Amino acid sequence: MTGLGGADAPHRFVETEKDERCSHRTRWRPRDTAWVTGVALLPVLLLVVSVPAALIEDNRGTLIGDVLGTWNLVGIFGLVVFVPVVTVSLFGAGALAQQFRFGRLLASIGSVAMALVVAATVIGAVADVVGPPQRRDPNSWSVPLSPFATALFVIPYLVIAVLNVYVVIRLWRRTG
Repeated sequence: MTGLGGADAPHRFVETEKDERCSHRTRWRPRDTAWVTGVALLPVLLLVVSVPAALIEDNRGTLIGDVLGTWNLVGIFGLVVFVPVVTVSLFGAGALAQQFRFGRLLASIGSVAMALVVAATVIGAVADVVGPPQRRDPNSWSVPLSPFATALFVIPYLVIAVLNVYVVIRLWRRTG
């Protein structure tokens, strides 16, 4: 029997409903929310991990202590920028399930903004090393980093930038 009361009618309805909710090409997937949330919180996670590590290192004047101190300095003062950008991304992640296009837009704005902020941080750190030597303020809060220490310093920020670009590509690969 095929028709409104046929045996296969409910089956087709369930398949259609399932396809509309879980289509990998056109709609939200639960992993989208997890990716946006996880990547958005990475700068805060870096700060949360680096503060106790710097306390354990106890500013012994080692290379890793200098890197940890610089992560803390950038992380604490960067919260002024990181918190609003993370908030936009998290609002976008929360909206993905109900309003995919709006959530995708917000999450993308937050991810692009974070990628630009951390890219500027990386460029600034590298410019300090490769640029001409400058007279440093004797009361400066940060220590001058060696080229190797600068490389260690920028690695997490490069990872954050790449992952934010990945999130944007992941969200816009599908039609809304």
